[in-house]
Amino acid sequence: MLQALRRDHVVEPKPTSGPSPELRFGRQERVAEFGAEGQAALSKACAAIVGLGALGSRVAEDLTRAGIGKLVLVDRDFVELSNLHRQHLYDEEDAKEQRPKVLAAAQALGRIHVGTDLRIELVDLRPENIEERLEGVDLLVDGTDNFQTRYMLNDYAKKSGIPWIYGACVGTQSMAAFFQPQGPCLRCLFPEAPPISKTQTCESAGVLPSAAAYTATLQLAWALRYLGTGTAPEGALFIGDLFETQFRNMGFPKTPSPTCPCCNEARFPALDPSQATQAVPLCGRLAVQLQAPSGTRVDLQGLADKLEGDQLLQLFPFLLRARFPEGEITVFEDGRAIVQGTDDPARARALFDRYLGS
Repeated sequence: MLQALRRDHVVEPKPTSGPSPELRFGRQERVAEFGAEGQAALSKACAAIVGLGALGSRVAEDLTRAGIGKLVLVDRDFVELSNLHRQHLYDEEDAKEQRPKVLAAAQALGRIHVGTDLRIELVDLRPENIEERLEGVDLLVDGTDNFQTRYMLNDYAKKSGIPWIYGACVGTQSMAAFFQPQGPCLRCLFPEAPPISKTQTCESAGVLPSAAAYTATLQLAWALRYLGTGTAPEGALFIGDLFETQFRNMGFPKTPSPTCPCCNEARFPALDPSQATQAVPLCGRLAVQLQAPSGTRVDLQGLADKLEGDQLLQLFPFLLRARFPEGEITVFEDGRAIVQGTDDPARARALFDRYLGS
C-alpha cells in the first residue's frame, strides 16, 4: 500500500449531479460576515494541513465540508487504535490495516465533498523537502506534535509571506495562535523549544477529546475567516482549560522581538538542514539513531521524572533508556537518541516525538 502512493498523488473531484453549491453552502453564505463572496473565495483557496492527528484531521474535515477548493494533506504516520477516541476521520478498519493517515483521510474526505481537490503528501516534512511539498498554498495549519516541525512551519511561512495557524493540546489544556507574515512569529513568543524533560505529550499526560476539539475549532474559525475574507484576528494567542472551563486571550506584542532571527534578519534557522535532527538507520540492527543539533543538552533526571515507572529501564549519568510498546529509546546527554524497533527514520522521529516530545 505504501509503495503504491506517490508524493504528488491527487484525489481528483468527481463529476456530480448532486445539489447545487447554493443549496449546499447556503447557510454559510447567509452569515453576514462571510457571505457569498467569502464562499467564492474559499472555493478557490488552498490550505496545507501538516499533521493529520486530532487537530489536523478535524480541521481538514470541516474545511472540506465548508467547500474549500484544495487541501494538501501532510503526514508521516499511520492510524492506530489509540487515535480513535479523538480523531474523527478514521475508524477501526483503518487502525486494523494500519493505513497511512493521509490515505485514510483522503478517502474519507473524498466521500464528504467531491468538489475539493486533495493532494496527498506521505512524507516526513524536512528542511530538504518543505518548499517542494508546500509550494503554492495560501495558508498553513499546524496539526503536529513537536516544536521542531512548528519552527520549520513558522520559518517557511515567514519566508514565503503566508500566514499559519499554530495549535497544541495535551491533557485538558488547549493553545492556539494565528501568525501573520508581517507580525511577530512563533520565535518571538518562544525563542527556544521547551526541553524534552519539561514537555508533556499526549502519551505521557493523555488528552481529552474536548481539548482537541476546542483547539481545532479555533483553528477552523481563523482559517475560514482568512481564506474567505482575507482578514485575521490581531495578536491572538488563546489558552484554554477544558476541565475547568477557563479560556483567555493572552495576545502578544504588536511588534516582533528584537532578537528574532526571522523577523529582524530574514534568517530562517529551521530551514537549514544542518540545524535539523538527523536520522540514520544503524546497520545490522532494527534501530535508528537521531542526532540532535550541536550544543544540545538534555536533563536526563528531569526526563526520567516524567516517565511512568514501568517505562524507565535505566538511568546513568550520561544516558537514559526507556521502554514503550513499539520498542526501546535510549537518550544521551548530548541529545542523541537511538530508537529500537524500526529502521524507518520517519517512524523513529514520530515515536520519539510521541513519547518524549521534541
